[in-house]
Amino acid sequence: MKFILHNLRMIWSRLRSNGWVLAELFLVFVVMWFLCDSLGCLKYTFYRPLGYSIDHVYQLSTIIGGATSDTTLTNADRYLRALRKLEQEPSVEAAALCYWSLPMSGSNSYNSLAVQDTIGVNARIINTTGGYIDVFRMSDDPQRPFAKTPSGWNNVMLSQAAVDRFKKRMPTFSLDTPLSQYGDSTSVITQSGKIGAFRTYRYGSDAFCFFYRLDENLIKTQYADNWAQIVFRVKPAADGPDYRAKFVREIAPRLDVDDLFVADAVPYTEQQLQFEVMNGDTDKVNSQAIVVLFLLVNVFLGLIGTFWFRTRRRRGEIALRLAMGSTKSQVFRLLTGEGLLLLTLVTLPAMILCYNIGVAEFTIGRTELISTWPVKWTFIRFLLGSLGAWLLIALMVMVGIWFPARQAMKIQPAEALHEE
Repeated sequence: MKFILHNLRMIWSRLRSNGWVLAELFLVFVVMWFLCDSLGCLKYTFYRPLGYSIDHVYQLSTIIGGATSDTTLTNADRYLRALRKLEQEPSVEAAALCYWSLPMSGSNSYNSLAVQDTIGVNARIINTTGGYIDVFRMSDDPQRPFAKTPSGWNNVMLSQAAVDRFKKRMPTFSLDTPLSQYGDSTSVITQSGKIGAFRTYRYGSDAFCFFYRLDENLIKTQYADNWAQIVFRVKPAADGPDYRAKFVREIAPRLDVDDLFVADAVPYTEQQLQFEVMNGDTDKVNSQAIVVLFLLVNVFLGLIGTFWFRTRRRRGEIALRLAMGSTKSQVFRLLTGEGLLLLTLVTLPAMILCYNIGVAEFTIGRTELISTWPVKWTFIRFLLGSLGAWLLIALMVMVGIWFPARQAMKIQPAEALHEE
C-alpha cells in the first residue's frame, strides 16, 4: 500500500507531464481494446470446432453424357447405382447422396417450419441419405439415429441451433412438439430427433438446418432428373497422399454407370479452401489481419517511445536513488510500478467508453464498427477484450521502461549527476 501511495505522490508531483501520458494511455487503451476484440472474435470463430469432420472425406466429381445403353435410366438411377458400388469398396467407411445439402457449398435451399401456425423458423434444408451423418461424423442421438429416421417430408430432424431458436420463441418447445409447414396449418411434421450443433464453415455461426432422410423410392420419384452430390469417408488406414490418384486409376472405373462417369474424388479440404476464397472470407480475414497488425505496430512503437523518453529523462533521478542506497531492482520496481499505475488509472474510464461503444453498435457506412456476428456481444466478451488490451499495454510499458532504465543503471551515479 505504501508503494502505491508513494507512486501516486510521484505522479501528482509531475501532473503536467503525466497528464499527457494519461491522455495517451486512455486513447491507446480504447484502440487496443478494439483490436483485441476484433482479432479475438476472428480467431475464436476460426478455431472453434465445426461440429463435424472433413478429414478423410472426398466428393465425387461425375460426368453424365455420351451414348447410353439403357434409355430407361434416370439420373437418380445412375447416382443410386454409383452410390451402392461406392459403399462396397473396402477403403470406404461411409457414403451418402444428397441434393444441395453439402457444407461449405454455394448450393442451398431453404424453407420455414412453424409451431402453432405463427411461431416459425427459417432454415437450410438438408436432403440426404442416411450415411450423411457418418460421412461428416456429426452428432445425432444414439437413441434416435438419423439413419433410422422415416424418409419423406413428414419427418424431420432439427439442428441444435434450430431447436434453440424454437425454444427461445416458445419455452415449452420439445422434440415431441409437432411442426407444420409455415403457412400450412393442415400439414403435420413429426420430429425424429436432433443433430448436434455445427457450423457450415469456419467463419460461420451455428447452422439452422432441417434434415430430411431420402430413401431410394423418394429419390427416384422426386429427384429423377436432378443432379446429385455424392460424398464418402475413407478409412484412415487407407487414406494418404496418393489415395486420390489411386482412386481415379483403380476405383473410379468400377463406379461408372452407363453414361455416368466418375472423373475424380476431390478432398473436402480443398472444397473448404475454395469456398472460403469464393465467399470472400479469406480476403476479408487477410485484410483485417493486416490492418490490425499495422495499428498494433504503430501503437507499440508510439507507447514504447513515450516511456523510453520519460525514463531517459529521469537518469539523474535514477542515479540519485542509486547513490542514496537504493538497489537496481528497487529502482526498476519503482519505475514499472509508476507506469502500471498510470495505466490502471485510465483503465476504468476507458473501459466505460469501450463498453458504451460496443453497446451502441456504431456503424461506418454499412459496416459495423463492433461486429456482433458471429460472436454475440456479451459482457464476458467485453471483459476478455479489456483484459487482453491491458496486458498488451502493460507489456509495452514494461519494455519501454526496462531497456532505458537498464542502460541508465550502468552509468556511475556521479557521472549521471554531473550531466544533470
